[in-house]
Amino acid sequence: MKQKLATAFLVGVLAIGAAHANEPIRLDASSDAAAESSWKKMTEMATPEKKQKLLIAMLQINMAGVNSAYDVVRNPELQSLGIARIKDKVSGLTADEIIELGGRTSTIQVQPAGK
Repeated sequence: MKQKLATAFLVGVLAIGAAHANEPIRLDASSDAAAESSWKKMTEMATPEKKQKLLIAMLQINMAGVNSAYDVVRNPELQSLGIARIKDKVSGLTADEIIELGGRTSTIQVQPAGK
């Protein structure tokens, strides 16, 4: 009886572990350090193509609302872009959700010189 119970318990634990292994990583924004750690894990687990999209999305979200290089020069916070700066905006999001948010919030535009 005890062996059957132990076997059932072990099978349950393995099933729960397997279910969690398939879940996507979500950004932990409980602190700057937690955000950096989960971001690092997220980018390390991504394919090279998805990693590039994630980095672009992080830049797009960081730069949302910036209208010119002058805005960046005036705001020292914009001179060191990272996940900690936007952690509250991406809290709990997966890589795919961050990429989607980056595409929706992007205000970055390239303007010809002299205009």
